[in-house]
Amino acid sequence: MSKTILYIAMSADGFIASENDNLDFLQKYQIEGEDYGYQSFIEGVDAIIVGRKTYDVVIGLGFPYHPDKKIYVITRNEQRSIAENLLFYTGNLPELVSNLKSNTTKNIYCDGGAELAKSLIQHNLIDEIILSVIPTYLKSGTQLFDNGFVPAQFELINTTKYPIGLRQYHYQLNFN
Repeated sequence: MSKTILYIAMSADGFIASENDNLDFLQKYQIEGEDYGYQSFIEGVDAIIVGRKTYDVVIGLGFPYHPDKKIYVITRNEQRSIAENLLFYTGNLPELVSNLKSNTTKNIYCDGGAELAKSLIQHNLIDEIILSVIPTYLKSGTQLFDNGFVPAQFELINTTKYPIGLRQYHYQLNFN
């Protein structure tokens, strides 16, 4: 069965962006030949759900946004889709995730942002979290989790340490 996986990076003090949605703190860790397992992860994904603010920031950076995947941009405002694989979604989030899990053979990638991730976690719709922690402190910005900590219902199952100092933590939902 498909899983919904939050795959995201944050600073050591729990922020996914600094003030004004700035992602510059990630640049030092974009090393040629090192993708921190992303390519393997994305090959196992059929659909992506992403918050509208996060989508706008990524598009604003000039990157193509997964033209080979079905994209659901979660938004409060109706918008017309600009591509066949892109849907601006204003409906019920649990229904969307349930429908995707029933109709996909691969996983569902939650690409953030914080508001969407918190909502999905609150509704127990995230099955796994792959969290890359950047060894820098932002002190302000957009915090991913309340108090900067992964919610207690997730259990750490694996940690990968990279030479540059980045650590990637893999959690799974634990109903016990």
